[in-house]
Amino acid sequence: MKGYSRLTIRQVYYIAIARFKYPATRDFYKRLDRYLSKIRRVNPEVHEKFIDPTRRFFIPPLPYRRIEIWVEKDSIRVFMGKTPAKYRLGTQVLRGFASLSMFRLAIERARKRGVTTVLYLGDLDPSGLLIESVAQEEMNHEAGIRFVRLALTLQQIRRFKPPSRPVNMRDSRARAYIEKYGDRCWEVEALRPRTLYRLIEKGLKDAVPPEYLAETEAKERAARLARPLTERLRQAIERGVSELLAAGVPEEEVLKQLSKKYSIRVIRE
Repeated sequence: MKGYSRLTIRQVYYIAIARFKYPATRDFYKRLDRYLSKIRRVNPEVHEKFIDPTRRFFIPPLPYRRIEIWVEKDSIRVFMGKTPAKYRLGTQVLRGFASLSMFRLAIERARKRGVTTVLYLGDLDPSGLLIESVAQEEMNHEAGIRFVRLALTLQQIRRFKPPSRPVNMRDSRARAYIEKYGDRCWEVEALRPRTLYRLIEKGLKDAVPPEYLAETEAKERAARLARPLTERLRQAIERGVSELLAAGVPEEEVLKQLSKKYSIRVIRE
């Protein structure tokens, strides 16, 4: 790891192939990821060397901090559009089985923000259920977070009867899945778009307190109305700072004079 500030798992994979002639196979990548994850869990210095730029967390203005939305695929986030922002909820994209880097950031974020619940949207198939199970185990163990599956559920499948596809029998999880759900599986996108959108909106609306939405809307309205005044005030203060600095006034004295002039209390960090 010497000579590198931050790396992705894929970069380490290609370094191992180029420098040490490891095989360029999916099996080697999975083994490398598994062993590196074990090391990173017990060695914070090694963990700090890794980043995951692919699994983004999208956060709206004035978010409701106790709840987040997690989606198995980025296509679901795109489909939701502005709905999460409407209900002030941040959205985490997993892109399949999430990385240790993503989980560590999510755990840190949850502790700082007081997250208690994740609203989850994913496929009802062997992989989709395991993706959710791994995420729930990781977050519940470290931060005590509860997962609630908004879609796709067996009840929704029975009610709306979306198209299905056969279970991939080469999947090592297929047998256990079939015993519980049968030999068919379903993707979230199999629901009619209007139906899926209604389910998502109802789930978000029921989750976020209406008084919080009213409060944030009032704050945004106040900020919008005040913006012309605050912009003029900012420009006036900046002109005052420039004039006093040009006159040779020390920085500390500049702050004292302008804070007194505009009746602003300056809090120094």
